[in-house]
Amino acid sequence: MPASTTAEELRGRIRQLLEVAVAAGVTPSAVCAVSLGGQALEPVAVGDAVRYGSDGTLLAPEERVPARAEALYDLASVTKIFSALTCLVLADQGTLDLDAPVAETLASYRNGAERRTVTLRHLLTHTSGLPPVWPGWRGRPFPEAPPGIRDPLRRELLADLLSTGLEHPPGQSFAYSCVGYNTAMAVAETAADTPWPELVTSRVLEPLGIPDLTFTPDPERCAATEFCPELHRGTVRGCVHDESAFVLGGAAANAGLFGTAEGLLEFGERLRQGFSGLLPEGLAAQMWTDQLPVVMGSAAGAARAQSGFGQGLGLRIGQASWMGRSSARARGHNGFTGTSLLTDRDRGITLVLLTNRVHPSRSASVANPLRAAVADAVFAAA
Repeated sequence: MPASTTAEELRGRIRQLLEVAVAAGVTPSAVCAVSLGGQALEPVAVGDAVRYGSDGTLLAPEERVPARAEALYDLASVTKIFSALTCLVLADQGTLDLDAPVAETLASYRNGAERRTVTLRHLLTHTSGLPPVWPGWRGRPFPEAPPGIRDPLRRELLADLLSTGLEHPPGQSFAYSCVGYNTAMAVAETAADTPWPELVTSRVLEPLGIPDLTFTPDPERCAATEFCPELHRGTVRGCVHDESAFVLGGAAANAGLFGTAEGLLEFGERLRQGFSGLLPEGLAAQMWTDQLPVVMGSAAGAARAQSGFGQGLGLRIGQASWMGRSSARARGHNGFTGTSLLTDRDRGITLVLLTNRVHPSRSASVANPLRAAVADAVFAAA
């Protein structure tokens, strides 16, 4: 970082931004971890990881759980980076093919000319034509706990998700889709004959050997998320917040992973360095490279102009609304619960910001202005 900016000065600026956000009600807590040029700064933790009780009532100050660096946060859609990486490892092992029609694996995609052309690359780049969300969990009793991976309820719900119709022809438009990622999960599970959590754990989490990235967190270490009385969940803590991921077993491709700021920072540094030892260089580059021109051809320019950013396999590219003003070459992903991971190879930056801005309500705030402000501070220091 510039000689005029010390590590402690940057940490002080980050702390100030987080404290202002907590005081303004943007989020009850935030933990931020940063690496500049391979040097990790001590994380900054602010606020209360648990501020409301299981019944949604505000806890007395002495009953609240303060945010700490070792707290586990629901990473929400940041999970998608790990999901794409898992699919790439399976492709390297010959289990999956990025450009083969998923109909070769999923019988539900063998009906209809357009469905038969959907590929794994389409699913992982949000260009499959599938809609953003799957409403299939609505209109039925919400389970008290996530169904087991081989539970008939999960099989029924996954079959319903796989019957979701396309809204656009594959490869013709970009539309962010959790349905697409959970369809990719079904492709991987079927091809490998292995449950999804086991695939991610055995192919990615265990080989990387990074502590505190898990689908099965200790609830006592977790920051709380939303109070959901309408689903009879109370205040959610230690279980995935996302409803689709919950009913699909609690660990899905769109959400379900928990992590600490330091654990996710280490993962981000491995991502910045290309996952040496886990993936061959060519496959790792698929994550970093904008896939829209590859998938969409001449339509890619219009999609990029409309969205304002590019899309790698599992990674957003230059999404300035939360990555900040200097993020044209940055990669990363954010999550609905208030989480984000950003990394920039040119500037040597990796930035993790974990909040539980949905505690106790998803409608209380938005996290993007805070994410962008912290990113701007880090880019300025770099």
